[in-house]
Amino acid sequence: MRFKKYLSIILLITLLTSIAGCLNQNENNSTNILNIGITDRIFGFYPFINSYDISTMEVNFNIYDGLVDFDENFRITPRLAKSWNNPDQNTWRFSLRQNIIFQNGNNFTSEDVKFSIDFIKQNNSNVLKDLISSISNVIIVDDYTVDIITNGPSPVLLNKLVDIPIISKRYIETSNNSKPIGTGAYQLIEYYPNEKIILQKFEDYWGEKVEIDKAIFQIIENDEERKNKLLSGEIDIAENIMPIYIDEIKEKKGISIQTISSTTVVYLSFDFREMIGDGNNSKNPMSDIRVRKAIYHAIDKNSIITNIRGGYAEPASQFLSPLIFGYNPNIEIIEYNPNRSINLLKDAGYENGFNITLDCPVDWYDDLAICTEIKKQLSPIINVELNPLPLEDYFNKILNRNSTFYIIGWIPATGDGGEIFDYILRSIDEKKGYGTYNLGYYSNSSIDTISDKIMVSMDPEIRLGYMQEGFKIAMNDVACIPLIINIINYASEDNVDWGPRSDMEIRIENIKIKK
Repeated sequence: MRFKKYLSIILLITLLTSIAGCLNQNENNSTNILNIGITDRIFGFYPFINSYDISTMEVNFNIYDGLVDFDENFRITPRLAKSWNNPDQNTWRFSLRQNIIFQNGNNFTSEDVKFSIDFIKQNNSNVLKDLISSISNVIIVDDYTVDIITNGPSPVLLNKLVDIPIISKRYIETSNNSKPIGTGAYQLIEYYPNEKIILQKFEDYWGEKVEIDKAIFQIIENDEERKNKLLSGEIDIAENIMPIYIDEIKEKKGISIQTISSTTVVYLSFDFREMIGDGNNSKNPMSDIRVRKAIYHAIDKNSIITNIRGGYAEPASQFLSPLIFGYNPNIEIIEYNPNRSINLLKDAGYENGFNITLDCPVDWYDDLAICTEIKKQLSPIINVELNPLPLEDYFNKILNRNSTFYIIGWIPATGDGGEIFDYILRSIDEKKGYGTYNLGYYSNSSIDTISDKIMVSMDPEIRLGYMQEGFKIAMNDVACIPLIINIINYASEDNVDWGPRSDMEIRIENIKIKK
């Protein structure tokens, strides 16, 4: 999820820097050192991460492996598990690869799989706990066979296990855990918080031989600085190049631009309750579907794409991008129609408009610029007051369900639309863990019924049908106003042979240097 790095108030776990000195290509006389400019700092190393953001996960998943993985198009592929089957609808049996060792020399066995899952389940504050909420038990069959037992049918368990790293039971229980130890292609050798992370290839890695000897993730939050370091040759790959820099980069020989369609849908959402609990028990205009439709008709997405994203975005029609399983291609975007908007407000009794506050994070992608454009576009029908907030304050406000109108973006980390139903569209049920990020009290009994079916149906085609039906209902309700899907730009030296992934993670083992 795009905003998960702020779900636990930011307490960065600072690990020790194990080797002094700054490595660079000249000092090491090596052509196989790769410098990567990433956009955000990381929030710890597994198993002590306190964030589920892209930068944290991409660094950690160069060090760790899961049982399974996504390929570049969100298809499940084997990782530490070489195969799996379902002896019954509540059991997933995994056959594990043999002769794999952790980066400290410990052998990998079924015990490590059980320990890794139990470690998360026993820690209520672990940011990955939601991913394994359906798991009731892990049973070791033998050293290289393990059964994962679920509370009921769990059709997307594999998708969720992608983001569950496997840790060494022996290492965690017998060491001071001073550095991350996984079975991945790269191991940590230096960490400078908020500055850079230096990884070195693991010589005894179980997979295919990797080509990059060292990878340096440079944390460069400033977009212009990241661009300048790319042009000066200080980094070989730059994440998330802003559209305003594309032409300048294209003029530089030896550098290529690659683009991918993001899986993040940026959308507007609301407080759906009829009355707002602001002390005055005020009627909430957003509870009226006519008002929500009026706002939708008044928004010109193409203007946002052109004026803010420089053309590097696509209009969104629903909570999902077309890359994610569950997307409904038959849902049409509500057309930009200011006259229809005016008539809807009049029908709802708001002919003269009303006042509303739009909460918006400062310095979080293009959100503030988009909010400013939304305010301008809605000004003919309602009075929107922008409330720009520092990130921590913004997330505290929306997570406490204290916002009537806000902008947000969601990355379906599981690659499956079912998480939108469980997290966002289900009626809130704290005991069952439903609607955790249903931040505006949206509730529709038909959606809840469909969500129950999505959760247990093991037939992909049937699940797809349920999800597409559910998204149609949600969009008829205007459960959100989907705005855009960003097109993400990466830039790299021409001699770097790689391609960006749909999950926006950079895996060093897949990168080669052209000769």
